[in-house]
Amino acid sequence: MKAFKYLCFSIITLLLFSACERDDICPEDSPKTPRLVIQFFDVSNPEILKNVPKLKIVAPGNDTLDFDTTSEIKLPLKTSENITEYDFIQKSLSNSPNVDRLIFDYARTNEFVSRACGFRVVYLDFQGTLVNDSNEWIKGVLVEESNINNENETHLNIYH
Repeated sequence: MKAFKYLCFSIITLLLFSACERDDICPEDSPKTPRLVIQFFDVSNPEILKNVPKLKIVAPGNDTLDFDTTSEIKLPLKTSENITEYDFIQKSLSNSPNVDRLIFDYARTNEFVSRACGFRVVYLDFQGTLVNDSNEWIKGVLVEESNINNENETHLNIYH
């Protein structure tokens, strides 16, 4: 009888512990949906990075990002649409800011990372278009990398 109780207790304990799963926690260094990496260059000397003073970036109807002085930024692209628009606003010493709109077109694909992390979006065939206006501070854009799958490289150059 004592052996039967011990056997039942052992089987129940074994069943309880075998039903447990390890926690699925997504590691911090796992791949995530990459942001668009943009660098700013001097239009008169295209090899030289050039800071943009008082840069403000607005996604129409969404958040605003302010940068004091920078030559590189990282921006999120929409994961549910194939187009993202941003207004790049250079606030110079004058009171009238100069606004240029950039439209980013791309294809999206979902990439499985792991059971814990799920999926991430990778952007393919990336293109950037400057909407022309009469007073542009951005003089040109150049796509450096058309497939955006990490944040380790520059994807777009802006010349000003």
